[in-house]
Amino acid sequence: MTISVTKIVDDNTKIINSATGVGGEAKQVIVDVVNSSGATSEPKVSVANLNYEVLGTGKVKVYFKNDETKFVEVTGRGNYGLKPNEIDLRKDIDVIGDIHLDSESNVSSYIIVIECQKIGGYE
Repeated sequence: MTISVTKIVDDNTKIINSATGVGGEAKQVIVDVVNSSGATSEPKVSVANLNYEVLGTGKVKVYFKNDETKFVEVTGRGNYGLKPNEIDLRKDIDVIGDIHLDSESNVSSYIIVIECQKIGGYE
């Protein structure tokens, strides 16, 4: 299955996208960093905020294409990226690449709104 991604904002400082889909998806691009507005050969972003609604009993995983060691798994409804006890995907990112999403097969549907700050490699 393929997810549906809508670009909401892609300006000089940030990218905001929404993504909808169902379970059983792997390596789906939710933020096309490399082809974002003003990107040079090495664009970098940080995940500032993630709002989500995941229906079903499964999880949705969000991660950088070139570094799957730092990731966020979400289930239910909520917000990620504003609380001090969460894995920091907002600063000291040295990863270049798009942001991907995987959804477990027991997810019936989801919607994710992701906000990224452009932190380097932009004109």
